[in-house]
Amino acid sequence: MLVTTSYNPSPELLDKVRRLAASYEGRAVPRRKNSLDQIRTTYSDDSLLLVTKEEIRYYEEDKPVHFFHPSMALVRMKRLLRGESDLLLEASGAAEGDMIIDCTAGLASDAIIFSYAVGTAGRVIALESEKIPAMLIREGLGSYKSELPELNEAMRRITVEKTDHAAYLQQLGERSVDIVYFDPMFRSPIEESQAITPLRQNANDQAISLEAIAQARRVARKSIVLKEHRDSKEFARLGFEHVLRSTTKTTYGVIRLC
Repeated sequence: MLVTTSYNPSPELLDKVRRLAASYEGRAVPRRKNSLDQIRTTYSDDSLLLVTKEEIRYYEEDKPVHFFHPSMALVRMKRLLRGESDLLLEASGAAEGDMIIDCTAGLASDAIIFSYAVGTAGRVIALESEKIPAMLIREGLGSYKSELPELNEAMRRITVEKTDHAAYLQQLGERSVDIVYFDPMFRSPIEESQAITPLRQNANDQAISLEAIAQARRVARKSIVLKEHRDSKEFARLGFEHVLRSTTKTTYGVIRLC
């Protein structure tokens, strides 16, 4: 993977390129006046990470560009700040000080809302098994600046781990976290956004396993939550006895443990 900058980069941007290249097994290359296509041709590499002052963007062959954006988290945060409710927080019972594992982070939109709910006393760990999505959300959560200070603070508090969620849950102690969350949204896409649609190409599309649910039951204290299509058979297959009614295409199944 090549790593380069926008035109006329600052010293700080060049330092960031070098750091990203070292962190993600990339090769830092100068931009000069070259187009991105010229750079990929020159170095015979179709995968490229473009680092700008505002964001990082990942290009691969002729596929749509990948980038981080908080997506619906921004809209949901505004609603929460107006005193409105959020169905995920109601379903999970998330509260200040909770420890939450988001097993299928995607672009971390739900992890951001969880982070706001648990506050500085709590913790949210977002798991992502695939290299490119993990890289984008780790870097994006650490640097993206929105118009909402509360959103920015929530993003900075999230820990991102590149790992398989089943393996991660296995190494946790019994009743060591409050909530375990699953959103296997890439298997059956419903909500589309300019940021998230291209990311599906590098996403893990495997179904949630019964073993993962068994491990979640072992480690969670309060609840296990699954987001799926409201008519999905996954709720029954995985043992989610309580499914919230919904007027939208998606809803939440909940296993309450206390």
